[in-house]
Amino acid sequence: MTIKGWGAVAALIPAAFAAFPAHAQEAIVTEELLVSGGVEPIPTKEVASSYTIVTAEEIETFQYQDITDALRSVPGLHVVPSGSRGTVTSVFTRGANSNQTLVLVNGMPINDPSSPGGAANLAGIPLDNVGRIEVVRGPQSSLYGSQALGGVINIITKSGASDPRSTLRIEGGTLGTLNTYASTGGSFGATDYFFSLSREDTDGNDITPTRLRDARGEEEDGTETLSASARLATTFNEHVSGSVFLQYTDAEADTDADGSTAGFVSVFQNFDSIFESQRFFASGDLSGRFLDGKWRPRLSAGYSAQKSDSSDNPDPGGSIFVDRAGNEGTTLRLAFDNAFDLTPQHLVTFGGSYTRDEFESDGFRDLGGFIIDLNSDADTDASAVYAGDHMTFGERFFATLSARYDMPEDIEDRFTFTVAPGYYHPETDTRVTFSYGTGFKTPSLFQRFGFDVNTFGGFPSGVYTGNPDLKPEKSKGWEAGIEQGFLDGKATAGATWFDTEIEDAISIVFTGGGNSTAVNIDEFDTKGLETFVEFNPVAELTTRIDYTLTILNADSFTTTMIRRPRHRVGLTTSWEFLPGTVLSANAEWIDIHRDIPRDSFGFYLDPGPYTLVNVAASHRLTESVKLTARVNNLLDTRYEPANGFEAPGIEALAGVTFTF
Repeated sequence: MTIKGWGAVAALIPAAFAAFPAHAQEAIVTEELLVSGGVEPIPTKEVASSYTIVTAEEIETFQYQDITDALRSVPGLHVVPSGSRGTVTSVFTRGANSNQTLVLVNGMPINDPSSPGGAANLAGIPLDNVGRIEVVRGPQSSLYGSQALGGVINIITKSGASDPRSTLRIEGGTLGTLNTYASTGGSFGATDYFFSLSREDTDGNDITPTRLRDARGEEEDGTETLSASARLATTFNEHVSGSVFLQYTDAEADTDADGSTAGFVSVFQNFDSIFESQRFFASGDLSGRFLDGKWRPRLSAGYSAQKSDSSDNPDPGGSIFVDRAGNEGTTLRLAFDNAFDLTPQHLVTFGGSYTRDEFESDGFRDLGGFIIDLNSDADTDASAVYAGDHMTFGERFFATLSARYDMPEDIEDRFTFTVAPGYYHPETDTRVTFSYGTGFKTPSLFQRFGFDVNTFGGFPSGVYTGNPDLKPEKSKGWEAGIEQGFLDGKATAGATWFDTEIEDAISIVFTGGGNSTAVNIDEFDTKGLETFVEFNPVAELTTRIDYTLTILNADSFTTTMIRRPRHRVGLTTSWEFLPGTVLSANAEWIDIHRDIPRDSFGFYLDPGPYTLVNVAASHRLTESVKLTARVNNLLDTRYEPANGFEAPGIEALAGVTFTF
């Protein structure tokens, strides 16, 4: 179902407020805890793996519009949307492939089993209900299993608090943009709640650059996203508590899919190519506290259903291709986790999980008489057991040991582990960390079982044939870091060197006759340096500069080499120069990097570097009213995050937020 238009959202907003008078609250954990570091949160000062936390306060200060914006500020990540806002977006963590980063919502995986590589699409995930985003870099399979070769992104949503309040925000701007947000949250008795509803709509820009357009000229490639979410938590008694989370997102984006004329002339400007997606996430848990709180078991369940449809009709004077493709992927995950305080110095964790993934595709593509049959249907099960020990030795030494044994169906079992010790020297405010871990990723269902080869009208119609004999991709990696405080805590600098080797990486190869398949052929090493300097001279002013160096060595120039810039610089700064008035800016510089040209075949190119600058301002007019404004792409930089797909130029927006 796709809900269109302002009227539909206007009708839903009163319903959101009718339930309770409420307000968007902070996440249930503080900045001093890392939720994604183990079975239960651990103090950030005792985490040896590299991590970044993007807080709700930072999201509000910098006025990030979506997950893509927020992740651009994270060192070690390169975010690649395929054009305008709302189009399919990938993330590369420390040079790993885009499908080698595990994405979670409240600890539950949302990587799409129906996508070709099993990657998560970060586009269309709303920020209005996000309390914090945690990014843990490096192999994390000993905690999270498959897909956590490069790292883990955990999106943690907001929960209610004792003071009920409501929020309504409206903003509009250039490119025909109109966004609306409503939320309500609070508590009654032992139960807290948070509900949110949002609609984002823009006419957008033409994602096909001028050099690839045909005689029909420019068009607008718009997007629309509607999202609703709910989170409830309650304490049943002194021993048992529980929570449930639901989120539904409906999105539509113009995509300019490639096509061809009857004379076999390539067409990239496509006026009616549409990508629609519906995503439903649900999770819940029951948590206990027994033996005077020393034993804390947790039973959790999560379910995701992700459906996407692409459609395209012949364009007058343009492409003659017809597209009717649909994909649907579901994931069910059950887990039983335990945390036990063996001694004051040892937090022991252990548990097990079961995961079932299902994938189905249907439809066809008519390439001017060559028919591609898109029907596939597959599923798989996996179970795992795991254990860990988080240790502290006085106030200076800390370490985390974790191990996991995964048993995926019809694929060899995998054992992974992580060793992560650290030391803090308070006299000089020096922190030294080290981590070594292993990771793996099972082949996606599409890679193993996608598109059987058959014929239609005498022509081969299965352009891709799955390979059920694929082996898991494997990784091993280490990192060593140091952080040093200066000026009585007003400044901090740090550097981390990382090195990860990935074996049996999966690539697509052509087998002749227009067909292709997936094989384990690649081995590559990704290493580099992440450095930062943060300066907070006063509470009202903060500035941080990040630099990431990524060095790739691969057996061959394959897709494992593309879209990984060697150098990346990021800047974030904010200044509350008057009480209630905040100015902020975030910028990134992306170095030259390798890509696959959209308008040719079998070659590589090296797009030039580009700089992206966003600025924002907010002013609290009264306790209940705040004015906001921001300019995206201030320098009006013309750049293509993925070759052949142009990002928007300069964009200005202004809005108002009411709280009551």
